[in-house]
Amino acid sequence: MNIRRNSLVLLVTYLVVMLFPSILFAIFQNNSLLFIATTILGIAGIFFMFYLNYKLPFKNRLEEKSSSMTSILLLGVVGTFLALIIQKVSMFAEVYLLHQSAVSENTSQIMTIVSHYPYYLIYVTIAAPVMEEFIFRKVFFGNIATFINPIGAALISSILFSIAHADGHYLTYACLGIVLSFIYYKAHDIKAPIITHILMNLLIVALQLK
Repeated sequence: MNIRRNSLVLLVTYLVVMLFPSILFAIFQNNSLLFIATTILGIAGIFFMFYLNYKLPFKNRLEEKSSSMTSILLLGVVGTFLALIIQKVSMFAEVYLLHQSAVSENTSQIMTIVSHYPYYLIYVTIAAPVMEEFIFRKVFFGNIATFINPIGAALISSILFSIAHADGHYLTYACLGIVLSFIYYKAHDIKAPIITHILMNLLIVALQLK
């Protein structure tokens, strides 16, 4: 089935990009090599995923309808503000109801890396969001929603998205995952949540750099 090939090639590409730099680091123990390899592979991963999604296409039930590029861009931009609002609300709940730290270890670690290796911003703000949307929204939400209720698929996708970030702020990442799934559902095109994710990461990094 096309859905199997489409999902498998995207997943394999993502795993290679994620694991290969770590294997290099385990061998050479060189931070510069690690982050250069991660950035280069991330950029390659973007183009490869778009290419594979085009060459081995599968239109899941969310993509059966089509949207204009204007609608996709609008949903992507509006979705950015929605995602930031949801992030603030869920973080508030984690801090004041669940007594978790307001500090994101992921963000702190990323900004430390960027301060030493500025080119890593390309990976953080572009490569990672694109690949994550292909995996967690296209594969784990859209493709799975072909077989089960979209709400169930969105929950599965969002929980996996939250676990993958391993930041401790599981509620926040899960809520963000649901928002991004909703944007994909409304846009019928994976490019909309990709736009939202990129813009959101850009704004977060820009605020941290102030």
